[in-house]
Amino acid sequence: MTIVDKSLFRPTPVLRPRRRKMLAPVVLTFEDGTTCSVVVENVSASGVQASCAQGAPAVGTQVRIALPEIADLWGVVRWIEDTRFGIEVHARGAAREKAAEKPAAPSQPFKLRG
Repeated sequence: MTIVDKSLFRPTPVLRPRRRKMLAPVVLTFEDGTTCSVVVENVSASGVQASCAQGAPAVGTQVRIALPEIADLWGVVRWIEDTRFGIEVHARGAAREKAAEKPAAPSQPFKLRG
């Protein structure tokens, strides 16, 4: 016995975030502080696609990338294809780093007049 006619339903498409094409040479910084010159090919809200003449970093590598006119981002390499690779970025991490750069709170508490 069929309860629902499955032919009436279509799968919901999984939309990818809009990508911004760019060809920008930038420096990729690894966790240990070493760097690599890369060319960013496109950027989206969730990731960066880049290529590296020396070869792509391994999947799972944590990296930091400074994008011109956008922000410093950090993320994880999620895929590689020859010299091209994709980084899943973590925008909140960059926001936390900026917040950490703010000056420390005063050591003396504020006193209310009254």
